[in-house]
Amino acid sequence: MKSLTTLAVCNNMKLCISLILVAVSCANAHVFLSEPIARTSIQLRPEFGAQQPFWWDNFGVWCNNVQQDTQFSRCGRCGEAQGNRDASQGGIFDKNIIVATYTAGSVIPITARYQAAHYGGFQVELCPQQTETDNCFQVLPMVSSQQRIINGNRLCTPYDNRPGGQYDITVNVRLPANVRCNRCTIRFTHRTFYPWSHEWVNDSCFTPNPTQTFRNCADVRIV
Repeated sequence: MKSLTTLAVCNNMKLCISLILVAVSCANAHVFLSEPIARTSIQLRPEFGAQQPFWWDNFGVWCNNVQQDTQFSRCGRCGEAQGNRDASQGGIFDKNIIVATYTAGSVIPITARYQAAHYGGFQVELCPQQTETDNCFQVLPMVSSQQRIINGNRLCTPYDNRPGGQYDITVNVRLPANVRCNRCTIRFTHRTFYPWSHEWVNDSCFTPNPTQTFRNCADVRIV
């Protein structure tokens, strides 16, 4: 019966290809910035009243699935393809909505929601100015987390796939004391350990090799 069902579905080539693409899309869903909520996930928070278009595959904002070096030199500013600005300030997924207000110099929680971390780790950056540019981002120091913090600014994600579906990882970061803005950008960037290499055996937080990368931006205010 299983063989007959498969044949029946795949006799319709367009349907077969569509099913394969859906399966691949689901398998590739990994992580998004949930607090503060990313521009590309704001549809999950109806209280903000954001209007379409939305980035519906919000778990998969991953530099067009181009593996990134340690400088992220082939990734868009906010996780798009290189040279694309759809998720950056002024792009079609920028709703000009402030999703959180913080106090200068305070310690704030940053939460990422995962379906599959693929090891690796993430960093959090702040663009401290109202007009977002490629070069305005500064890495924020990490203060505490239940996970291991490396070099004071990178959080380890010591999992590949965890049973039980989605899970959150939170880190507390410190905002600079001398920055205030009506609108500025927090950026989350997660470098995985995919594709696999021998280095992850010794340190699951970092690989020098080009690797699958996820990146999100969120709009906040600092007072």
